Amino acid sequence: MNEWIDVKKASELLNISERAVRIRANNLSLLSRYIKGRGGRKMEILLSSLPEDAIARYHHLEPAVPDLKEMEKFSGRQKADANNKAWILELYHKRDSDMTADKFVEWYNREYSASITKANLFQWQKKMKEGGIASLVDKRGGYNKGQTTIPAAAWDYFYSLYMTQQQRGVQLCYDHTRQKYPDIPSVYAFHRRVRKIDPYAIIYYRLGENALRDNLPYMERSRLDIRSNDIWFSDHHRMDVFCQDEAGSRICRLWLTAFYDARSGKIVSHICRNAAPNATVIKRCFRAGVESYGVPWEVYFDNGADYRSKDFSQDYPLSLLKQLGVNTIYATPYHGQAKPVERFFRTLEERFGKMFPTYTGRDAKQRPEQMRISNEKILTYAAPIGQFTQCLDNFICEYNQSPSRGADMGGKSPDEVYRQNLEVKREIHDRNALNILCGTFEHRTVQKNGIAFKNRCYECKELLHYYKQEVIVSYTPDNLDELNVFDSEMRFIGVAAARVRTPFRHTTEEDYIKAQKEKKRVRKLVREAKPVYEIDTMQLIAKNQLLEKVHNAEETAPAAIEQITPVFGVPVPARENVSGRIDPDGPSIEEILMKKYQEERKMLGG
Repeated sequence: MNEWIDVKKASELLNISERAVRIRANNLSLLSRYIKGRGGRKMEILLSSLPEDAIARYHHLEPAVPDLKEMEKFSGRQKADANNKAWILELYHKRDSDMTADKFVEWYNREYSASITKANLFQWQKKMKEGGIASLVDKRGGYNKGQTTIPAAAWDYFYSLYMTQQQRGVQLCYDHTRQKYPDIPSVYAFHRRVRKIDPYAIIYYRLGENALRDNLPYMERSRLDIRSNDIWFSDHHRMDVFCQDEAGSRICRLWLTAFYDARSGKIVSHICRNAAPNATVIKRCFRAGVESYGVPWEVYFDNGADYRSKDFSQDYPLSLLKQLGVNTIYATPYHGQAKPVERFFRTLEERFGKMFPTYTGRDAKQRPEQMRISNEKILTYAAPIGQFTQCLDNFICEYNQSPSRGADMGGKSPDEVYRQNLEVKREIHDRNALNILCGTFEHRTVQKNGIAFKNRCYECKELLHYYKQEVIVSYTPDNLDELNVFDSEMRFIGVAAARVRTPFRHTTEEDYIKAQKEKKRVRKLVREAKPVYEIDTMQLIAKNQLLEKVHNAEETAPAAIEQITPVFGVPVPARENVSGRIDPDGPSIEEILMKKYQEERKMLGG
């Protein structure tokens, strides 16, 4: 009797992931088969090929420890056969009370297409009672059948040769091992032993860390607890189809940038172009999605340098996502399972890319034989970029409208699931504000000709008040004729237009008129900033010097008076007393100076 179980049940019995079960099946560590199911081909695992303890758990039996130790001597086929017999006995013991041994044998052979007899049943029952599961092993062909005869030292040497990233074959490792240990058994014994090595150990030591990471069990996440626009995924994908470039003279592979709603699987925006991806195309694609479907709450990005740009950083105050209040999550580096949008890219190539005759595969190894021709020949039947992108737009529209068999989709299309799970739509009604946020921000200093940016000068009348000050400019690569200008606190100043450079030999009257208007605006600004008082610098210096000397008038009165006369015109008397007074009853020198200074201030308008 051969009983088959599904992969999920096998993973529960073995306490490993379903992926690990499939790997063991592909390595023939477990016997498997494929059957047709509702969703396509379905893998099943032969129950008897599982270890004894797993089979015991399946039948709710407690494995006997002595039997398990005894069973270690036998081959996998012998142990599987013994486990089958033990399971048949378990079914026989659990039969209905009115089912005799004859009826049980008849039912079992009919149900499982087997050919056991009642004598077999009683014989197995007797052996099981006397010696446990080990007594059911068919020992014909030698008691030591299945036992390894490879010396430990020889196996260690072989294992060291085999478990390296050079991925040497079993035969090559065996040949080198036999040179060192001539008495080892045949290569088939090493083949059997290699099949018992843990698959994850083989992946790690022969394929490397990245391969192990890609094969690790990953968490299957439910999407029922999130809503539409809660999370958008984004990534780039290079199309596996050759197209003609814009000039039609060379072949190229286009880059696709897409945003994908996590709840519905809907492609909310995409851009396909003949250029390497960068932060600019991400912002363009994001803006297209926001204009159509609103602002998401979170975005899930790849770890590429373009997604790590300051334009999407939460630490940069002027970043697009910071200004819109969008949280940023980054995927595990080099871990494709962490980005569900990768599944869409695989579907895209399977259902769309392979429909083109110039489909080239992901890399040179997967390139179809008919595509291993010169680029000139490929160009003759490659689709133009415009035609290809139009077909891509139609496919994505059809994809969003087609029923999905994915988890948590309920057989509905991405469009339907998106509409039914959209609770709040955060919209930006001011398209100009969205364009500014999706632009690139840079710091510039205002010069006499405005703002110098990308070898051009930009000007607007509001910039006259910010001469030699630092400002912040925002621009979009689609329109470099204008810059949005903000002050250091992000208050809007104005829109600066690119200055048109006047030709040397073709200056028009309008050019002169425009230049004169600019000069007039500057002069008007200067006049408006005129100070209230106009004080001559030399007079200000002389006043300060005189006041300083007045404080020492008693000691230096004659010298001070002599220096006052040429500046303020004060007559110097023939003689003076020590107190610094010309007349003992008259004003002092300081009083005379202060009176003269006040007269000067009246003349200056003070």
